[in-house]
Order: sequence, then structure tokens, then C-alpha cells
Amino acid sequence: MKQKPRARKTGGTSKRGKARKTGRTRKPTKTQSTGLLRRRLVQALTLLIFLPIVFLSTLFVLVRFEVIGELPAENEIASIENPNASSLYATDGKLIGRFFIENRTNLEFDELSEFYKDALIATEDVRFYEHNGVDLRSLARVAVKSVLMQQSSSGGGSTLTQQLVKNLYPRERYRFFSLIINKFREMNIARRVEKVYSKDQILLLYTNTVSFGELAFGLKTGAERFFNKEPDQLLLEEAATLVGILKAPSHYSPRNHPERAKQRRNIVLQQMLKYDFITAKVADQISALPMKIDYQPPAKTVQQARYFKEQVRREFSEWSQGVGKEDGSKYNLYTDGLKVYTTLDLDMQLKAEKEMRSHMKKLQRIFDQSWRGGRMFGKGTRLIDDRIREDPLYAALKKEGKSKEEVLTAFTTKGKRRVWSWDGSGAENMTKIDSIKHYLGLLHAGVLAVDPQTGDIKVWVGGNDFGKFQWDNVISPRQVGSTFKPIVYLAALEKGVRPCDYYENERKTYSRYKDWSPQNADGKYGGHMAVQGALTHSVNTISVQILFEAGIPAVVELAHRLGITSELSEVPSIVLGTSDVSLYEMVKAFSVFANHGIASDLHMITRIEDSKGNVLFERPGTEETEPIVEPYLIDQLNAMLSNVISEGTGRRLYANYGIPFQVMGKTGTTQNQSDGLFIGYTDRLLIGAWVGTMDRRVHFRNLGTGSGGRTALPLAGSLFEYAASTGYAPDQDDMVKPYACPTYLPGEDYAVLQLMHVEEMIELLESDWNTELDASRAERKKISRRDKEARKKANEEIVRIKKERRDRLEAYKKARSRWQKVIKEMELIEN
Repeated sequence: MKQKPRARKTGGTSKRGKARKTGRTRKPTKTQSTGLLRRRLVQALTLLIFLPIVFLSTLFVLVRFEVIGELPAENEIASIENPNASSLYATDGKLIGRFFIENRTNLEFDELSEFYKDALIATEDVRFYEHNGVDLRSLARVAVKSVLMQQSSSGGGSTLTQQLVKNLYPRERYRFFSLIINKFREMNIARRVEKVYSKDQILLLYTNTVSFGELAFGLKTGAERFFNKEPDQLLLEEAATLVGILKAPSHYSPRNHPERAKQRRNIVLQQMLKYDFITAKVADQISALPMKIDYQPPAKTVQQARYFKEQVRREFSEWSQGVGKEDGSKYNLYTDGLKVYTTLDLDMQLKAEKEMRSHMKKLQRIFDQSWRGGRMFGKGTRLIDDRIREDPLYAALKKEGKSKEEVLTAFTTKGKRRVWSWDGSGAENMTKIDSIKHYLGLLHAGVLAVDPQTGDIKVWVGGNDFGKFQWDNVISPRQVGSTFKPIVYLAALEKGVRPCDYYENERKTYSRYKDWSPQNADGKYGGHMAVQGALTHSVNTISVQILFEAGIPAVVELAHRLGITSELSEVPSIVLGTSDVSLYEMVKAFSVFANHGIASDLHMITRIEDSKGNVLFERPGTEETEPIVEPYLIDQLNAMLSNVISEGTGRRLYANYGIPFQVMGKTGTTQNQSDGLFIGYTDRLLIGAWVGTMDRRVHFRNLGTGSGGRTALPLAGSLFEYAASTGYAPDQDDMVKPYACPTYLPGEDYAVLQLMHVEEMIELLESDWNTELDASRAERKKISRRDKEARKKANEEIVRIKKERRDRLEAYKKARSRWQKVIKEMELIEN
């Protein structure tokens, strides 16, 4: 019997059928859900743990094999040298200052304090002598404390070796994961360092690299800065303080934050106690001590003789061009730890700087007062406009497309501006134009002092303040005024002019030179003046005649022979010092006068030693050389220049300063009193000084306040006064005496003097001339009659001598008749 098919339900489908129809799975039981969740959690944790490990391991390998970046090779690591500051010493061995990229003096291991070593290891890396550059145990500890226990004070886990590597090889920037890559890089380099160096060597390298703040690098500099001690003299509390600073030099500075520094010091002491470097009793005793330092500010040496230091750097650079190390590299003043011994007299240098500040402060007030109510900057505003256009603010505003009105507003709006002045720098409420005017009207100065016999530079003050004005006034070319006249007069002496020759003091116009007509500063003319008198009183009209007597080319040649290298214009105004010449060049030229005609090279460096004390350079002693000018002519010039100081434009030197010895010298004042100069000397000391503004269009109002005798001479006067008690006084047996000839002669006296001179020359020609003629005849007799060419030349020489005698005798006889006539006419006028 057939079975009937089962009827289907029309009201819906079963759950299973529905699930099959829709593709859904059956909902798991509660037990099944818990197991699934656990499995997935384990998988996620596994991935969370192992993926970073795989990633970090891969990254470590890529760094290790230099796929990412480069690592220094072991031979490169073996030649590690910290930049080592070079020291600069004065002639008496006093420290002048240092040259450095990082102010550092490297130590040897036996110079390290035991306290310092213990404090450093206890605080920074207690397992230093156990690990191989990377302390895995420490890293694990840090990881556990930082990640699992969330302790932010757990430290970084870096060993001393890794910190050394960080100091030596600055971190690089990468596109991704820079921090991690640099950490791995440091680990790899640290292991290489450990292969190359012993633990003691690594500790020493680390000690010489660390910073104690305030540009103090290395333990030696840090110990000197904060405790004024050598490292091996440090007490426990001092060593702990220095180690404490390393964590954050600015934050834990014992000078600026003594309480913080004390707290940090005591933490270091607790670390030493923890690891049994000290006892609890010692830790308690030292922790109770107040923070006490003996701070030595860097400004003590950094700020002194800064212009001199810059010139030493230049002189060193020139020397180092021709000298190299064994590996072929050049010596570096900033990194090689050299000792450079110089010629500087530090006490005199500091005296010069002090006297400059004092004198210039007074002189600035006189300058400002003289222009009160007047136009310091001349007619119109062109000078101010020029300065505005040269100002960086003007360029910036124009670049931004600002209008003329907006630019003017920017320069005329008041605001706080810090300005430098002889009264002291400070913030002033002024406009930008006020600031420009202030600096245009600011007086500047320069002083150079040398030993003329050796060329040693004893003082170099290049300007007001090296921090503000790097322009060095000692080497900057300026017009030198009448300080150039001694060169002209010396050239004339070489041509036969004598100190007691007389010239007419009349103003003349030189049509050949565009009707040039030089004037005397005092406006006085008439009569005749001796050459000595004209130089003594700086008489321009006669100085020009003496220039023509010598010849302009001869003057230029002599100036270059004396050491002046600047280009000199071959024009008559050269006698008035219109060519731009530096004070340095003028001092070098005058040193020939002071050294009896012998030239000396001016220099600063006497000896250079490397960091181990090996002598790299030593200047040889002064050798005897031939004079470049005849000494008897130098004696004549010195006699005249001594008269300048005793009776002429330099007489304030004796009047205002207690100088017990003879000084020769010359003042100089340029047109409109723009520049004032003085150069004075003995055979032991030569001093040159300059005073002026940075733009010669801004100048003193009159000679009464702006002459070289008033502006520059006092800078030298105070140093000569100082030198009298410090071993620079000259031997008074070498004093020269000015010539006794009268400075000024009225007409008749001058005519009588000239007639006497002419008659002397006629008598000389008539009596002594035969000596030269007889000598030539004797030489002719020695010549063989067969040597026709030689006999011909001898005969020509005899003819020349006879003709010269005849011509000169005729000229002097005509001159005698002329002066006799002049005297007779004057007598008739008087009668």
C-alpha cells in the first residue's frame, strides 16, 4: 500500500531549513563562544608580541649590516679625537683666552678624580665594567618598568659607551622610525667601540666629551668653571655635583639653580651608597653640606683682547698653510688643543682698553655738545638717506612691497631699541632713524703698540667692542693726515735737504695741479721757516715745497720701502696724508724710525706647541740686518720729531702726562677733523692711535676739539705714562737733541743766512773739489794704455767732474750776487 506523502507546512519553514536557505550558521553555544574568543585573543597577543619583535629584529639587522645608513668602521673609531680648545698666552704666560668649537681641554686617565669615577659609574652605568657596550639586563629592566609598571623614572637604559657614541656621532634624521633606528645605530657602534678601546679609555673619552653647560666641555673645563680646581683635586661633594649636572646642565646648574643642583648631588650620593662606593655615614654628612662653588666666569678671558685674538687667528691661518700634520691634514686652531704663545703684554693691553673707555667717554660728550644746535650731518638729509637704504629693514620692507609712506612710518615709529654707547649699552625709546643718527655720531678708536726693535706687538685694541663692531680700526685704511709728513721729510733728507734749510712760508697756487692751493691750519704766512720748524708745527705750505724737493715718486718709493702696502696716489696732496693707509702700516713705517733705519716684521705669535707639548713653531731671535735708510738720516729725522713733542703739535704729551723720558712722534688731523691720529715712539716702545667716526662726513666741528693732539694723543699718553714704571723706559743716553736753528726767520735774517751758506759752498768747491778730481786722475794712471775703452771712460769721468764743478761754482756765485743785492736793498729800506 502506498504511503501518502507528508503534507508541507504552509505557515513557514523550519529553523534549520531557514538557515540552509539563507546560508547562515547555527548560533554557537556559550561554551563554544568562550573558547573561540580565547583562541582569537591568544592569536592577537601572539601577533602583538612577535610582530614587533620581528619588525625590530629586522630593523636591527638592517642597521647592523648598514642597509639603513652607515656605521663608522673600527679603524675610524680607533682615531677618535675630541675637539680640543687651543689656549692663547700672553708674553708673561698669562692666559688670554681660548679658541674652540667646544671649550674643552682633554685629560689623561690618571688625572681623573676617584670620587668622580665612582660617582659617574654609580649614577650612569653601574655595570660598566661588566657589559660589552650594550647592557641587555638594563634594557630588560627598563622595558619592564616602563611598559608594564608605567614608571617614567626608570631611565633610558643607555650605557656610558652608548652615551659616548651619542656624543661623538650625532643622531641622524630618517623618514620613519628615527628614534628606533638611532638607538640601534648607537648599540652597534657601542659594540665596535668596546672592541677597539679598553674600559678605562672609554671612560676617559666619555669624560672628555660631556657638556657641563655654559660652553664648558669635558671634566677639566667643568672643574675649572665651577670649582676653580684641577679634576684630581675635586672633593666628593664637588665630584657628585659635576656628575649631577650631566643629566640636564641648564636645569641643574649650581650657579643658577643651587637648590636643584644640591638635590641632584644628593641623588648621586644615594646612588653611590646604594652600590657601596661610600658608607651611609659619609652619604649623610656630605648630603647635609650646602651647595658651594667657586665659579670662574668665561667672560674673564673671553672678553679681553678680542681684536688681538682675531688677528692671532689670521696669523695662525697664514702659518698653517705651509705646515701640515703627519697625515697631511692642516692644524686646526679650534680643535687641536694647541698652545699659542704671543707677544701681547696683557697688563698693558687691559690698561689700554680701560684708558680708551675712559677717554672716549669724555670725548664723546665733547663731540655731542659741540654739535648741539648744529647740523652734525651736513646740509640736507643725503647721509641719513644713504644709511636708510643700506639698512636691512629697508630691504626687507621693499621686498614685501611696502609703499614709500609705509617704509617711512617703519623708520619713524618709536620703540625700544638697544644701542651701544660709551656710557653703556641699553634699551632706548627711539625711532629707527634716531638709531641710525646715533651710530653715525658714535666715535670709534684704535690703538696699536709694538716693540720697534723686535716687531713684537704689545697692544692691539681694534675698536670699541668686538661683540658689536668687528670692523678693526687698526687695519682699516683711513686718511692719515700729517702723520705722513715724516715720510716726505725723510725722502727730502735722502735728496740732500737739511733740517736747518729754510723755505718761504707763503701760500702758493699750483696751476699744474688744477690750481691747487694748500693752506696752513693756523692761517699764518710770511717769513722763512727751517725744515725742522715746518715739521714741528706741521706747516703745509713748506711741506709741499719739501715734497717737490724730494719728488713725489721718491716719496712713494720710500713709503713702500718702509712697509706701506696701500696704493698711494702720486699727487701733491699726498704730503697732507690724503691717501688711505691703515694705522698698522703707519706704525710699521715709524718702527723704522725708532729702530735706527732697520725694518722689523710686526708679529704676534712667538711659539706654537701641540697638545703634547711638542714645539711646532718658534720664532727665531732678531737677526742683524742692513738698514733700509741710512742711520744718520734717521738721526736727523728723530731730532726733528723730538722737537714736535717738546715744542710742536705733540707738546701735550709732556704737559699732561708724567713721562720722564724723551719721545719722538707726530700728530695728524685730516680735512674737517674727520680723523685724528698720533704716533709716538722711543727705541723701546712705539704707540699709534686713531680716533674718528665710521663715515668721514661726520666729524668734529673745529680743530680746538678735533685735532689729533686732542683726540688720539691721550690714548698713547696714558700708555707711555704706564710704560715708565713697567720696564719700557728707554736709555736716556740715547737721547737726541733738536737742531739749534731758529724755527722762523724774518726776511733780512734769512737773506744773511743764505748768503753765508752760499759763500761756504763756493769756498768748498774752490778748495776741496780737487780731491775728487785727483782721485779720478790717479785711477786713470792705473789703466793700461792698451785698454782704450777703459781710458776713454776715465777721461769722460774727469770731464764730467770738471763740468759739474764749473756749473755748480757758477750757480753759487750767481746766488751770492743775488743775496748780496737783496741784503743791500733791505739795508736801504731800513735807512
